[in-house]
Amino acid sequence: MLNNYNYFITLAEEKNISRAAERLFISHQCLSKYLKNLEQEYRVTFFERSPRLKLTVAGEAMLNMLRQVQFLERNLESQLDDIRQSRRGIIRLGTTEGRYRILFPDLLSQFKKIYPDVLLEVSYATSEQLTESVLKNELDIVLMNKSFVNRSQLTVQPLLDERIYLVISDNMLEQYFPERYPECRELFAAEGADLKMFQHVPFILNRKSFNSRIMLDSYLQAHNLHLNCVMELTQLDLHFMMSARDYAASFCWSMYIPLIRRMNRADPERHLNVFPVKGVEALNHMVLVTQEGKILPEYGRELIEVIKRNCAGFEK
Repeated sequence: MLNNYNYFITLAEEKNISRAAERLFISHQCLSKYLKNLEQEYRVTFFERSPRLKLTVAGEAMLNMLRQVQFLERNLESQLDDIRQSRRGIIRLGTTEGRYRILFPDLLSQFKKIYPDVLLEVSYATSEQLTESVLKNELDIVLMNKSFVNRSQLTVQPLLDERIYLVISDNMLEQYFPERYPECRELFAAEGADLKMFQHVPFILNRKSFNSRIMLDSYLQAHNLHLNCVMELTQLDLHFMMSARDYAASFCWSMYIPLIRRMNRADPERHLNVFPVKGVEALNHMVLVTQEGKILPEYGRELIEVIKRNCAGFEK
């Protein structure tokens, strides 16, 4: 039964024999025969066949068990890699889209210098999708917001506590605070940007399901304030590009400040100011997530240390 258990997992994921066979590099006939023999062996139906494959109750039970087998097998592989002192292997790492472009270029380069023969597969998705991917053994390590970690089967390690900042160009400050500019730059930098004073300023905001927006909306509602949202975008680096073009102000987490500084150095004429937001004390907790009981090989543990060192730099 345990032979070729990935066949069953792939069938459950693809919900189609032809697509699953193509992904597994086997024939449709071979995969169909595998499923038929498995159901005959256990005298149950694992999949409803029409209009597409759908797991039955028995199929769900089988899938859950086989994912545990897959998890244990990968733990064994990690332990054997350590015994062999292997410097080859694969680590699957995921995070959200915005963090992907901030963290991974340096991380990939640094890790390759330490383990040139380890393949580091990186991907991005929503927090909900990342959680599911860890539980399905599709990802080994995930970097995400702690507020979205809601499963008891997950282990969490703290990485970075971030504050939220207001991002606005010099030109927009002069336009919307003509009587206070340029002195207001020093004032907002020292005392924080009071959102009560920015209600007439246009803003690009994240979508309502994202943590930065949830935090902001909670603060605004509690203080009976309203921001002039002229656009919603999920890609935070695009927020800053638009802010640099005087389209609207925006917000960022601590991790994005080095990016904004690089933008300022590259194009001083489009200088962006980054101000703490006065009165917003809530923090964004970035964490590293693995499946509970996950055993990583030495190169996986070293990857975690590299991630922690990089994240520690953002706290400065």
